[in-house]
Amino acid sequence: PSATHAGVVKADPSMELLKLFLLPLVVALQELNDETFEHQTQASTGMTTGSWLVSFGLEGREGWEDALEAVEEELREAYVIPAMVKDGKELWKRFGIKEPVALLFAKHKLYRYTGSKSSTELLAFVRKALDGELHGEQIPPERSFLDKLWERFLGQGEL
Repeated sequence: PSATHAGVVKADPSMELLKLFLLPLVVALQELNDETFEHQTQASTGMTTGSWLVSFGLEGREGWEDALEAVEEELREAYVIPAMVKDGKELWKRFGIKEPVALLFAKHKLYRYTGSKSSTELLAFVRKALDGELHGEQIPPERSFLDKLWERFLGQGEL
């Protein structure tokens, strides 16, 4: 920013231009959790933010970060956003996840990827799903307060 004589800070046009060119390079792996998932992905409410490839239950980013970023780079035009869920107990229940998995949310469907951490295999999976070559599942809605209360009543969960 540069200062003007009235003491008002004015944005430097060259910095704004630099941000415009660098922003696409900074779009990085998103981190989601129980509180941010639905707002960011809009998985059950129209998916207007694009397609999301989300890994669940993987400690650290070993291998997956590179693979997910490769998907984002290769499929930027298709609006595939790579993300990881940390602290997502509620999401694991919502999507019936029992072991680490990557889920693609695209075309109002959910596609489960249980293959290797290979970016080549992950890209092939995403492309097949986007091309309609894979069968997707209905995206389960968010669990309601009553669902959680009932589960608590049965002694299977917490509110």
